[in-house]
Formats: sequence, C-alpha cells, structure tokens
Amino acid sequence: MGCLMNTFQHTFAVLSCALATSVCSAASVRITFDNPIYNGSGFDNVSINYPGGSSDVAASRFQGTASNIVGVPSSIFVDGVNDVYMYCYDLYHGVSGGQVVNYTINLAGALSRTLDFLGAVNGVMNLGKAIADPYAWLHPVDANQGAAIQLGIWESKYDNSGWNLGTGSFKAAGLETATNTYWNSFKNAIGTYGDIDAKSVMTLDSTSAQSMIA
Repeated sequence: MGCLMNTFQHTFAVLSCALATSVCSAASVRITFDNPIYNGSGFDNVSINYPGGSSDVAASRFQGTASNIVGVPSSIFVDGVNDVYMYCYDLYHGVSGGQVVNYTINLAGALSRTLDFLGAVNGVMNLGKAIADPYAWLHPVDANQGAAIQLGIWESKYDNSGWNLGTGSFKAAGLETATNTYWNSFKNAIGTYGDIDAKSVMTLDSTSAQSMIA
C-alpha cells in the first residue's frame, strides 16, 4: 500500500508539473524584433541618466514576433505571436531592429512600482471607455504616449522614491511637449486606480540582450 501510495503521489506530482510548466521548468520564447524595432509606434528622442550610465535613446514601445515558445501557451501573447508588444526593462544591455533573442519568460518579474505605474497608465487610457482594455499600456495611441509609458517604466525600475523625471536615480530630459503631457497625466494618476493585475504582465529575461516587459 505504501508503495502504491508513493507511486500515486509521484504520478500526481508529475501531472501537476505538466500542468504548470511555467513553474516546474523554465518557460522560454524566441523574439525576432521588427526592423525598425519601434514599428507601429514611433518614438521620442530623449536623454536619460540612470545608475552608472547615461545615454541618448529613442523612448518607445518595441514590436516583434514570437517563436519557439516553450512552457506556456502561445495565447499568453495577447495580440498574437506576430505582434508581440513590449518595452525595454533593462538599460544595461542593448537590442536592435532585426535582432533575434532567446528569452526566459518570467511571470513574476515586474517590480511592484512598475505595477503601480502601469495601473495608472491603464486607468488613464481606459477613462470613459465602456469596456476597459487590461492591456491598454501595450497599445499607445501615438509615439508620444508610448514614449511616456517607456519613461515611466524606467522611472519605476531605476528610481525608488517619488515620480520625478528631473531628480533622483533616473532622470530624463528633452521630452517633446506631448510626451511630457502624457507623462504628467500618468504620474498624477498613480495610486488612484490601483496596481495592474500582475497576471497581465511578464518579463522576458536575458543575460546577453536587453530584457523586456510585455
């Protein structure tokens, strides 16, 4: 009986693992970035300072195609595998248009400050809509809105106090007027709408290329 019970428990554990592959084994995906990488969204050229570095960057939402998906259903990419929308979540590595990167999928990789910020973004973008889009933050209406979301994501990750692009560990300058307007609307809404549902966010992690939040 003990042997049968042990066999049953082992079999149950294997089945449970098979039903939760994202926990029991590393989920992964290959992303082929569009060229240009900000296809469909545009960008705003800004100057940024962050811990240990500074750079002139095109702040924007990125776009790519997913393949070689392991450990999660392809439906996790809510706009489809041919339209994977994402933002940079790592300023210490690079990525370029047309590049192919193998990523580990992390379903709990977003910081709480990032979830706070994205909750505000969703709240502002869904204001007045009959049906709210839980992924509104992935669907900016223009280049300036996408740039403001990207800057807020960096601010959420690299600065741990306040929400000011002019001071602190992360700073940004040279924003176009429309980008700054969007940023202020998002910043002022933080805490009003609550965090975004963590289930709506994942990070794509790499040690050799720029990690993403999607």
